[in-house]
Amino acid sequence: MKMITYHHWTIMLAAVAIIFLPLGPAHAESLYSKMKKGADHYEKGSYDEALKTFVDAQIESPEDSQVRYNVASTHYRMKNYEEAVKGYQDVAATARDVRLEAQSLYNIGNCLYRQGKLEESLEYYKKALDLNPDDLDAKYNLEFVREEIKKRLNQAKGREQEQQEKEKQKEQDGQQQQEQKQEGGQKQEGEQQQQQQQQPQQEQAEEQQKEQSAQQEQEEKEQPAAEEQQAASARENQPQQGREQDGQARQMTREEAENMLRSVKEGKRDYKKQQAERAGGSYRPSKDW
Repeated sequence: MKMITYHHWTIMLAAVAIIFLPLGPAHAESLYSKMKKGADHYEKGSYDEALKTFVDAQIESPEDSQVRYNVASTHYRMKNYEEAVKGYQDVAATARDVRLEAQSLYNIGNCLYRQGKLEESLEYYKKALDLNPDDLDAKYNLEFVREEIKKRLNQAKGREQEQQEKEKQKEQDGQQQQEQKQEGGQKQEGEQQQQQQQQPQQEQAEEQQKEQSAQQEQEEKEQPAAEEQQAASARENQPQQGREQDGQARQMTREEAENMLRSVKEGKRDYKKQQAERAGGSYRPSKDW
């Protein structure tokens, strides 16, 4: 952006010399000296010293628009934009030189741009071009600020759209979470109901299993007694012949054998006696040995 350059200072100093020549050689030389000294400080970047020097010149010549212009330009370099705008406005309102007026309007546009007031800066660039249509710097800055405004508007729209998308996504996420929460609650409720339905069945099955186990245990306890009772009953109902056979199967003692043999011999004698009596004869015992 166009600011005061050494060339600009040269033009202004020449104008001052011309303007103040009628005041007298001594006064013109003093003002010229101060302007030259302030310009040197300005070019070196010593803006505090430059401002002090220009203010001294302004005290010496308060109506001089060139001096007030230089004071405003030094405030601009020091980023005192509010003070710079006031100084340039004063110069633009009182300057008799159209070029100086246009330059002041242009620099007001620069100050407003630095303050972020883009729309207002455009108006002052236009005013500067109205006074000096050939000012290429003013044309460039005018187009530059217009593009900057468009760029910032697009950025603002992009941020707004992005924010809307974030809000929309956030809303969708919240809705999805709510649905998942409801679905989870319904699922949990369904599981609880299923568990409640299954619980009586499970308890009934467990109760039946307990009863079956108890019944089986009772049967296992009663089975030996039943078997013993059946065995006893079987012994009681066994035929007499079976018992006698059991007795015969048992081995006889010697005494029992002798008694049995004697009974057999006595039986034979009785039988022979009976036969003889039937035949009419007498019975004679015979030896049996």
